[in-house]
Amino acid sequence: MQDGLLDAGTGVLVGGLMLSACWGLFWLAVGTVGLVRRTCGWPVLLNSLAVSALPLLLASALVWLRGPGHVSGPAFVAGLCVMPSVLLGLGLRRVADGQRAGAHMLGGVRHLMDEVLGKHRGCGGCSQQHGGCS
Repeated sequence: MQDGLLDAGTGVLVGGLMLSACWGLFWLAVGTVGLVRRTCGWPVLLNSLAVSALPLLLASALVWLRGPGHVSGPAFVAGLCVMPSVLLGLGLRRVADGQRAGAHMLGGVRHLMDEVLGKHRGCGGCSQQHGGCS
């Protein structure tokens, strides 16, 4: 019984760390494009590299400490599904204006991507009214 709970707990931790690593890899790609375009500096790239590398190292250490035989069990796999399910549930809840929280988050991500990639720097920060920005 204790091994099953430990496997499920390890799965929850590894699942959360993998979500964080994926988020870091996403921003690493965005930061790399921004660095090539010269719209952001090295700190953006280094921060996203740290946000992706550190969770990968921690998850690898957890799997190594627990042993390869335990990470293939059904309790571990069930634990892996917990954090993505929590994220999905939080994204589907409604916020004060009636929209889904996930829609607000995606809007914020788009805005931050536009800032990092310098999308509206050539047009003086337009509000996309003239269609000249891409």
